Amino acid sequence: MTTSLNLDILRAIPSGNQEKIKHILMGDYEAILSTQDFLATVKYADKKFWSDPQPIGTTGEYISVLIRRSASKPASN
Repeated sequence: MTTSLNLDILRAIPSGNQEKIKHILMGDYEAILSTQDFLATVKYADKKFWSDPQPIGTTGEYISVLIRRSASKPASN
């Protein structure tokens, strides 16, 4: 499954009463993987929810995206 397809699937999930936040990692390939490992170790984000690192331009850098959804707080009066 391609990264763009993964992101399209995530965008298609009805959000209803949810807030979403996008986490973007940009940098060296190994740095992205080690950051993903760290975030999984501290139980913030499992590696399977990140997009595969994709090269960006000719800079030698990569990008990986995670979209988290959480129930939003009810509006206060």
